[in-house]
Amino acid sequence: MRVQVVYTTHCKEAKLLAEDMARYARTYAKPMTDFNFHEEIDLLVIGFEEYPCLKDKELEEFICKLSRQYIRNVALFNLFCLKNKQMDQIIELCQKQDLPLMRETYSCKKGLLSKCVLSDDIISDGRTYIEDMVNVCNHYY
Repeated sequence: MRVQVVYTTHCKEAKLLAEDMARYARTYAKPMTDFNFHEEIDLLVIGFEEYPCLKDKELEEFICKLSRQYIRNVALFNLFCLKNKQMDQIIELCQKQDLPLMRETYSCKKGLLSKCVLSDDIISDGRTYIEDMVNVCNHYY
């Protein structure tokens, strides 16, 4: 099974979580800028952070370039501080692009003062999330 974990380049905590999740799924995490849009992938996991009052153009452009022809399943995870509005917008964008979006997403609240340090709960929940998504893709799709 081909699993790819990507994250937005400016998100430090999302990078840490993506790298841990990727190791757990026996693959590597990479920034969105290094993604090959013509490679066939069974599960694409996209990670990002939510910043208040900022629109993530890199993430939106990345999703608009994705094609159902090469991507079989898309899973999303994000880290947020105050409100979790961007996840809803990204889900809506994936649906407009007709991407095979998996039903489950993983959102976690990060601390305001924790710079580049994730709690053990966030990491273990991320591992559980990617394990579940890989199992769903293996057994049901």
